[in-house]
Amino acid sequence: MSVGDMVYHDPYTPERKYVECLDCGHRTTAPETPESCPECEGAVKNIAVPRE
Repeated sequence: MSVGDMVYHDPYTPERKYVECLDCGHRTTAPETPESCPECEGAVKNIAVPRE
């Protein structure tokens, strides 16, 4: 198998949100953006990058 034969699978799905806590840095995925961090109740930011 050569490098040209390898297939990269992009794990991004637009249905799942990838969020990071602005206070503690905890990252998680969820179907909907949570109101607050599940670890420390801090504010979260959606860090998913759309690929269109």
